[in-house]
Amino acid sequence: MKNLKIFSLLAILLVSIITLQSCKDDTITNPPAPDVADTTGLTRIGSNYALGGAALVVLYTDESGLHTGYNKLYAVLYDSTSGKIIKDAHVNPYLTDHALGGFAEMPPEFADAGNRFPFGAVFISPQAVDHWNIKVGVHNHGHTGEPYGTASIGSLHIADTPGKFQMKGLAGDTTLYLSYINPKAPVTGLNNFEFIINRSKDTLNYKVDTTFTITVKPVLVSSGAASTGNTNPVVSGTYKHYLGKVNLTAPGTWRINMYMTKPGYSDSTYFETGF
Repeated sequence: MKNLKIFSLLAILLVSIITLQSCKDDTITNPPAPDVADTTGLTRIGSNYALGGAALVVLYTDESGLHTGYNKLYAVLYDSTSGKIIKDAHVNPYLTDHALGGFAEMPPEFADAGNRFPFGAVFISPQAVDHWNIKVGVHNHGHTGEPYGTASIGSLHIADTPGKFQMKGLAGDTTLYLSYINPKAPVTGLNNFEFIINRSKDTLNYKVDTTFTITVKPVLVSSGAASTGNTNPVVSGTYKHYLGKVNLTAPGTWRINMYMTKPGYSDSTYFETGF
């Protein structure tokens, strides 16, 4: 009888241990996956270390390569000591080609949902001999001492894009740079129309120009027929792009004529797109 009692107690104890262990196992969770960057659909341009900033900079574009005019770029940053994604940093990009420069937008201070720092950059001339460089300054907020350094990414080929980048000289040695942005994949009907205007006097220092009133008149090149129902672009958003709508009523090459006015100035230019 005594042995039966002892056996029963041991059985109960064993069941309790198994039950507790089972409950404990149920609460075990896998460690969170490390942060990664979403580079789906992007083309890698190059990478380099921001010396002094404890950061590795990897640049991507949302097209097949770089070209004159506006390019949408993404900087992915990694802490060079821990290898972890950097999500909080001041990122300062700028473009150089010997005596030339280019316009670059300032990315937000925090990475987007894909752990990328997006920005736009305008190359003002094509280049096949690798003179253009994208320099990216990084103020690494997550690293001890919040160091700052600059990465230089070169050996860049800049393709020419006739019809999507225009330059116009103004009085006082000022040059306007008009860069087409959207639609990238036009369709029949209304399309969002987007571009940016920059200005410079010295090919080094660039500003966004928001001073123009723009009227658009898209014309189908093959027939000369103009579309109706367009919305004239106006300046909008953080980066001060011109945003409107163009009605592309049939497949083919479209010339988007733009009439530019402001007090004391009137001129015209165009972009071309097609599908």
